[in-house]
Amino acid sequence: MSVIWKTALVVLGCLVAADIAGAIAVTIFDILPLRFVSAGLAYAIWLVFGVFCGLFAYNIAGDWASPKAEAGAPDWSARPGARRIGTGIVITSLVVIAGLAALFYAIYWSQGVAGDDYVPDSEPHSIVFFVAVLGAMAAGRFALMPTPDTPPMITGS
Repeated sequence: MSVIWKTALVVLGCLVAADIAGAIAVTIFDILPLRFVSAGLAYAIWLVFGVFCGLFAYNIAGDWASPKAEAGAPDWSARPGARRIGTGIVITSLVVIAGLAALFYAIYWSQGVAGDDYVPDSEPHSIVFFVAVLGAMAAGRFALMPTPDTPPMITGS
């Protein structure tokens, strides 16, 4: 049960931090007289911030939710039970982000408000950001976890 609450707090905190940093980045690129600035730049910014947000949130939540180990122990993802904790983090994050998307749909997206390039005002930018966060967390769960040791093969003599 503690994995759920710890993950929800970490994910919300990382989403807020990434949203603030992304808004600053979008604003800077919006006011600078850069040549060849395209509409895809804002999507790229939110994609990058979403990936980093997801990876940071996954690692912080996993470290906080995993049993504490003595100094010099391996990272939380290499400890026993890490796969279960990682799965709980991804599922909890999916529920949190789905809840936020439903909230933003009710507040912003269904009202026809033009939100420029900012999350959560702009529906397409927010969807890119949320999918990037969840994709990075899923990558952390399925690709970055060490594989469990395989039992030795028994050969007949």
